[in-house]
Amino acid sequence: MDIIVEQEIELHQYDVRQSRADVERLIHPSFSEVGKSGLSFDFTSIVDMMSSEEPSSFKIHSQKYECVQLEPSVQLLKYESASIAPSGEISDYAKRCSIWIFTGSCWQLKYHQGTPCPAFELIYNK
Repeated sequence: MDIIVEQEIELHQYDVRQSRADVERLIHPSFSEVGKSGLSFDFTSIVDMMSSEEPSSFKIHSQKYECVQLEPSVQLLKYESASIAPSGEISDYAKRCSIWIFTGSCWQLKYHQGTPCPAFELIYNK
């Protein structure tokens, strides 16, 4: 589902992460996460973490999106991500999964998990 991929990518953007209105639009109030670090987050702690972030010159690259319907209103989104420094150095390789639910009016992120993984080849869309 294109809208879910688009919204996931929105959450990679600093400006979106700094906007409380965007965060509330995209993330469900009962959100939970097991981060790549192994730390767990809920809605309040993820909002606090995002609001304290500093601008960064690193970019998040994501690819190989696969959406699996679990129920008509529940989608599992799987993908790979990595951080790219301005120098071109690539780090923080991870496999990620997100569960998105349709609330009746919009899709919201309900659960997210990131797992460190070995380096992979980056695919750039042209």
